[in-house]
Amino acid sequence: MLFQLFEAIVITAIITVVVLSIIMFIIGMYVMRWYAKKKEWDDSLKTAFIVNIIWLLSGIPISILFSIMFGENLLIDILELVIAIIIGTIVVKFVYKKEFGESFVFVIVIQIILFLIAIVIGIVIGVILAIVLVGLLL
Repeated sequence: MLFQLFEAIVITAIITVVVLSIIMFIIGMYVMRWYAKKKEWDDSLKTAFIVNIIWLLSGIPISILFSIMFGENLLIDILELVIAIIIGTIVVKFVYKKEFGESFVFVIVIQIILFLIAIVIGIVIGVILAIVLVGLLL
């Protein structure tokens, strides 16, 4: 029974991370294009796709690793946010060809917006998965 519970927790963490990451990838492209247009930067789908796909491909393994090792909590979410900001700043600097400071501010604004959206969506996904798993374990 204990192994089943551990297995259910790991599966829940992986499903939550993957589903949330894909949803945030799609939302992130729209948020990035909106903010780039507002700043009069390149607001093309291609540019937003490049930055967001790098966030997606780096974020999923980091999130899964942290979720399995430390569980879900706000401190881990903030650590993942900091990592995303660092990666994003570097990518935005090269993709948009902007200075480090401009790239950093751009990424922070986008990541804060996405972080708040992700918290809400993550709670909803977590509740749905919890209900499903409780039903399966009973």
